[in-house]
Amino acid sequence: MRRLVLAVSLIAACIQTASAQTAFPMLMSLKPVAVHIGTTSEVTVNSRYSMHSAESVLVTGGGVLAEVVLPEVKKDDKAPNVTALKIKVSVASDAMPGVRDLRILTAQGVSTVAQLVVVEDPVIVEQAKNDSLAESQAITLPATVCGCIEKAEDLDYFRFKIEAPTSLVFHVRSQRLQDRIHDLQVHSDPILTIRNAQGSTIAAADNVFHGDPFLCHRFEQPGEYFLEIRDVRYTGNQYWEYAVEIHSRPFVRSVFPLAITAGKETKVSPIGCQLSASGAGLLPAQEVALPAGQVEKLPHGINRLRLPFADRPSNPVATYITALPTITEINEDNNVAATVIGDPKSEISNLKSQIPIPCVINGRIEAPDDVDCFVFEAKKDDKLSFEVKARRLQSELDSTIRVLNATGATIAENDDLRLGKRGSQDSWIESLTIPADGKYVLEIRDMHLRGGENFVYAIEVTQARPYFSLFADTDKTNLSPGVNGVMWVKIERKNGFTGAVQLHVDGLPAGVTAECGRILPDKGTDGCIIFKATPEAGRVVSPLVIRGTGVHAQADGQMVELSALAATYQEMYQPGGGRGHWPVDQHVLAVIPAHDIRGIKLSATDITLKPGESKTIDVTIDRAPDFKANVSLDVTMTHLALFADTLPPGVTVDGNKSKTLLSNGATQGTITLTAAKTATPVERQLIGLTANISLNFVVKTTFAAEPVFVSVSAP
Repeated sequence: MRRLVLAVSLIAACIQTASAQTAFPMLMSLKPVAVHIGTTSEVTVNSRYSMHSAESVLVTGGGVLAEVVLPEVKKDDKAPNVTALKIKVSVASDAMPGVRDLRILTAQGVSTVAQLVVVEDPVIVEQAKNDSLAESQAITLPATVCGCIEKAEDLDYFRFKIEAPTSLVFHVRSQRLQDRIHDLQVHSDPILTIRNAQGSTIAAADNVFHGDPFLCHRFEQPGEYFLEIRDVRYTGNQYWEYAVEIHSRPFVRSVFPLAITAGKETKVSPIGCQLSASGAGLLPAQEVALPAGQVEKLPHGINRLRLPFADRPSNPVATYITALPTITEINEDNNVAATVIGDPKSEISNLKSQIPIPCVINGRIEAPDDVDCFVFEAKKDDKLSFEVKARRLQSELDSTIRVLNATGATIAENDDLRLGKRGSQDSWIESLTIPADGKYVLEIRDMHLRGGENFVYAIEVTQARPYFSLFADTDKTNLSPGVNGVMWVKIERKNGFTGAVQLHVDGLPAGVTAECGRILPDKGTDGCIIFKATPEAGRVVSPLVIRGTGVHAQADGQMVELSALAATYQEMYQPGGGRGHWPVDQHVLAVIPAHDIRGIKLSATDITLKPGESKTIDVTIDRAPDFKANVSLDVTMTHLALFADTLPPGVTVDGNKSKTLLSNGATQGTITLTAAKTATPVERQLIGLTANISLNFVVKTTFAAEPVFVSVSAP
């Protein structure tokens, strides 16, 4: 996995101390939302909560550097409310096109994520008034048109000329750019229309890439044309930015085969439009060779790479790199639903599509009603997993899979899968226990019985193995000397793994230490990490990698070491006030100046409880001058519902004996922990004791105390 390693040293003398009741910025949009490769341009960052002390800009990926354009500040305005900030963005000539996460570092902390699009053509920004054909804005192609559907019934028009017959790609990014915007509860739903000189519609597109349109249109007649973009519901929002990439180059949506064996030269057929365009050196059915050296540099899993076309690399396209052997669906008919499976006298062994285990199957649902079937042999009590990778790699397939026995009876089936906090239209049958020795059929089809060139898939077929997945909540840690930071880590255990997991952190900057907790065995307990900055840490910011290690005892007594990297989730303000999550590229830690809470002192940091016993921790907070707002104490991550709990099983906070709400400037509170009579013995479980300040209905600024260890003694 490619990750950005960044450590920015900043001059403390230039930083103003954050004022009381300070909030880290919540980025809402970038204007324009796209930047051109090989150029330097200015972008305006719009936020909720002030960016007045902005220091630096963090952009993921590589090849993109950005810096703050310092705003003018009046001498008597010590803390202006800067919700629109200019930054200068420089993009290298070899930067990868696509979408990047962007953050602003301020004295108040690291911001939430905004989305920046790196494009291959000049950026044209929407004029102030282009709401009708008569007022349409003239543009020269190729270009990326950037604008905003800023109000209800807003229609944006752009005028362009066609000199000779040609085909053009219109690729809209808008709704997809808003998924990671923390406080944008309603997203755009753009629709794209192409009109001729008389204003008549000649082409239109709505939902292609999720809610975003995509259109490839052939213009046979020279003349003047109009591009119209609006929200399909005729609604608008000042943060609904869009970027429309318009060009005549080939556009690759996907490839076949989707799965590529690492370290092996592979030929793939691009799937998309304009593949026979002048200079591309391609026809739709031709193949492109991916050299072994290009593939072996990529990590196993889903990767974005550019196909080596004759004149220039293609747009980035998703592929799946694997160490498993890959096989390709046979050209002969393997749709056996009506023939072999439907006929009890037929023999499954007659099928030619027999697969080994493990492997990755590359296939395609070529036409409507197509069903692909593959035969495999298995033994009683074998545990097998079948994971489809299609929609996650820009395939149009909405897969559904099932496993059938020799008589055609279904023994397992699945439609959509769930990865962490998010779902996918891909399918996954995990850890299927085989009922008897024999031959079985794996069947895949489109859920809606559709099919076509881009209904490609890769199915990973493996023996189910014990493993775990980790999820970091949230995506940023802001701390200062005297006040610590906390990160919560949740776990999903799979296929029989029940052991403990030790947490680790990579990428800590100098002057910052981490107390890494553990996730206890079995279910019901999460883990945490407490970060501490020394006075020598200075002003630093760094992305972190969170990982976990564990040991699994196999049935034969062998011990297997397991490990996993944590996926990072940013908290989202859901419609109606709920707290949701969306994965982002990295977790970022920053050391910032003193905040609303300057310190947290505890009467005890090592607590041992007997079953049935209670003990109280006295908590004293050091408030900033004039900071009187409510502070809530906690040892969990809670908002309406419990999101993370690191307490040992059977240990709870006794609310009747605790004082957790410190109002009207109060500085003294208590946390009383009680162990149930049935509490399981545990030695020194790390918990996060926090002081929280609400910024809105969902988000809190969280300050952590020193690491607290809780033990439960044996009865």
